[in-house]
Amino acid sequence: MMNRILSLIKIDINNTYGLSAIKYRLKSKKDRWQIILFPIIILSLLPSYYLLVSGIYKMYDTFLVIGQKSMFLLYGILISQLILTFTGFLYVLSKYYFSNDMNILIPLPLRPRDIISAKFFTMMIHEYLTSLPIVLPFIITYGVKGNEGLIYWIYSLIILLFIPVIPLVLASIIVMAFMKFTNIKGKKDLVRIVGYAIMMILLIGFQLKIQSMAGSSMMNDEDFLYRLVTDSNLFVRKLGVSFPPSMWATLALYNYMSLTGFLYTILFVGLSLIGFAFMAFLSERVFFDGLIGSIEVHTSQGSGRVKASDFSKNYSAYIALGLKEVKLLLRTPIYLLNSVGGVVIFPILMIMSIFLEEAVPMGELNMLIGQNYHIINLVGIGYVTMLGILNCVGCTTFSREGKNLWIHRTMPIEVKDQIFGRVLSSLFVQLIGIIVLLGCLAYMGLINLQGIFLITILGLLGSIAMTELGMIIDIYRPLLEWDNPQKPMKQNLNVLIAMGVGSLYLLAIGFLTYKLMEIIDIIFIYGILAVVLIVSSYIFYSILLRLIKRQFEVLE
Repeated sequence: MMNRILSLIKIDINNTYGLSAIKYRLKSKKDRWQIILFPIIILSLLPSYYLLVSGIYKMYDTFLVIGQKSMFLLYGILISQLILTFTGFLYVLSKYYFSNDMNILIPLPLRPRDIISAKFFTMMIHEYLTSLPIVLPFIITYGVKGNEGLIYWIYSLIILLFIPVIPLVLASIIVMAFMKFTNIKGKKDLVRIVGYAIMMILLIGFQLKIQSMAGSSMMNDEDFLYRLVTDSNLFVRKLGVSFPPSMWATLALYNYMSLTGFLYTILFVGLSLIGFAFMAFLSERVFFDGLIGSIEVHTSQGSGRVKASDFSKNYSAYIALGLKEVKLLLRTPIYLLNSVGGVVIFPILMIMSIFLEEAVPMGELNMLIGQNYHIINLVGIGYVTMLGILNCVGCTTFSREGKNLWIHRTMPIEVKDQIFGRVLSSLFVQLIGIIVLLGCLAYMGLINLQGIFLITILGLLGSIAMTELGMIIDIYRPLLEWDNPQKPMKQNLNVLIAMGVGSLYLLAIGFLTYKLMEIIDIIFIYGILAVVLIVSSYIFYSILLRLIKRQFEVLE
C-alpha cells in the first residue's frame, strides 16, 4: 500500500506543480522568461514583507514587558493554523472532488484511503508555502531574541512539520461528510454551494464568539492583574481555547526545557497522527459516496461550454458571452466560492465581529467620523475597485476556458464583444460585493444616500478598469493546461501579477486623491476620479482590442 501511495504522491506533485512543464520551459528559450518572472515578483514583495517582519520583531518586546512572551508564539501559530483551516476547506473540496485526475484514479484498483492520503500529502506541501511565511518570523524572533537553546530549535522543527496536519484533517473530515450528505438528486450543486456558505459563516462566527468570550472572561476577572503577573501563560490558556492545537504547540515550545514541553509536543504530534488515521479510516466509508455525481457534473460542464438551449435565445453576442461566464461561475462551486466568496467574506467578518461583541462603541465611531463621510466613501470606492482584481474573475477569464479557448477563437464573435461580455461577468460579482458592503456600512450607520450612490457608481467604474487590467495580463499569458478548476484561480501566476499591478494602479489613484484633498473641494475630487477611471478603462480597452486579436491568432 505504501508503494501505491508514494507513486500517487509523485504523480500528484508533478501534476499539481507542473514540474515537467517547468523543465520544458527551462529548455525553451521562448518560455524561459516566464520561469524567471516568478522570482522577480517574489523579490518585489520583499520590502512589504520586511516591514511586516520588523513589526513582529518589535512586538516581542511588548509581550516580554508584561511577562506574557508565550502569547507572542501563540499569535503566530494560531493565525497560521486558522488561515490553513479556512483556506483548507476550498483546497480540499477542489483537490478531492473537482480534480480531473479522479476520472483516471477511480477505475484503478485503489482504495479511497490511498487516493486521499496521496492528495493529503500534496496539499501539505502547498500549505507549507502558506503557513511558513506567517509563522517563521514568530518562531525565529522568539528563539533569537530569547537566546533559546538547541532543544527549542528541534522542537520548532517538529512543530513546523506538523502545523498543517490538524487544519487539513479537520477540513477533510468536514468536507467529506458534507459532500456525502448533500449528494442528493436534483439541485445538488445549489444545495452544496448554499450549505457550504452557511457552514463557513457558522464556523467563522463560532471562532469569533469563542475569542470574544475568552477576552471578556479575562477582562471581567477580578484577579486579572494578579494572575497576569503570576501566570506567564495566562493569555495562552485563555485565548488558545479558540483552537486548542495552537495552544499545545505554543506550550510545547515555551516549556521546551521541562517535561511539560515534551508532553505537549507528544500531544500535538500524536493528535495529528491520530487525526490523519481517522480521516483515512473515514474516507473508506464516505469518500466515494460524496464523489459519485460530482465527477459527472464537473465533466459535463466543461470549461466554457454552452448549452444548446442557450443558442435558441436571442441575445446580443456580449450578453450571451457574459451570461455564459456567469453561469460557469455559478455552476462550478470552486469558481463561485473563490469569486463571490472573496468579495463578501470581509464585510461579513466585519459585521459578525461587531454583532458578537457584547459592547461595540459605534456611537463613538459615528461621532469621530462626524460630517466627514467622504472618508468612508473614498475607502469604500477603493475597496470595491480593488475587488475588481481580488474577485479573480477578470484576471482568470481566459485561463478558466482551459483547452476549450479554441471555441471562442473560431466563433464569429467580435473582440469588443469578448471584452464587454467578460467585463459584465466581473461586474455581476462586483454588484454582490457592493450590496454586502453597503448593507454592512448601513447597519453600522456609517453611510448615507450620497455615499451609496458614489460607492456604487465610482466603484463600478474602478472595477471596469481593474477587470480590464487583469484581462490584459491573463490573455498575454493564459494558463490553459490544467486538471483542477482550482488551478486557474488559486495556482495561477497571473492572479499574483494582476494583484501587484492592480495595487500599484490603485496606489497611484489614492496618492492623487490625497494630494487633491489639500487643494480642492471633495465634490470636484469625485468628478476627477470618475474622469480618471473612465480614461483608464478606455486605455485598457484599446490595449485589449489589439492584444486579444493578436493572441487569438498566435495561441496554439
